[in-house]
Amino acid sequence: MAPQKLQYLLYKHALLHGLNASVAASVPAVPPATSPTFRSYWLCLNTSYGMEFFLQTLVKKNKLRQRSMLVLQAVLMAASTAAALQTMNQLTGPEVAALSLALNLGRRGNELTNTALTFGGALLGAEARRRAAVEAWWG
Repeated sequence: MAPQKLQYLLYKHALLHGLNASVAASVPAVPPATSPTFRSYWLCLNTSYGMEFFLQTLVKKNKLRQRSMLVLQAVLMAASTAAALQTMNQLTGPEVAALSLALNLGRRGNELTNTALTFGGALLGAEARRRAAVEAWWG
């Protein structure tokens, strides 16, 4: 599978559906938007989108060579991936991301219900963790 396809799958299931469902289903001690890790991820994500279009425009207007654009995109992709992996590690439930990926691969064309099922799985997981914590606390 091409690296771009793998990066897209990682983004979609771990950082879009997985992150959103994980944060929505739990009550994090620190709001994600105040986390330096999340802020780095968000900055890299938005920079990547903006730079991709900007660099392509420079290439079309012969102000930048295609090769230079690809090098700049690779650097940006590496920085974005590092920030994304840190954010995933802190905020995304791996089981939620795995569920999103499994539903996407097994039920193509059912984006709305797959997302709803992913959120439902995140809610069940958050409730199970909450109950386990209460049980551990009370013995």
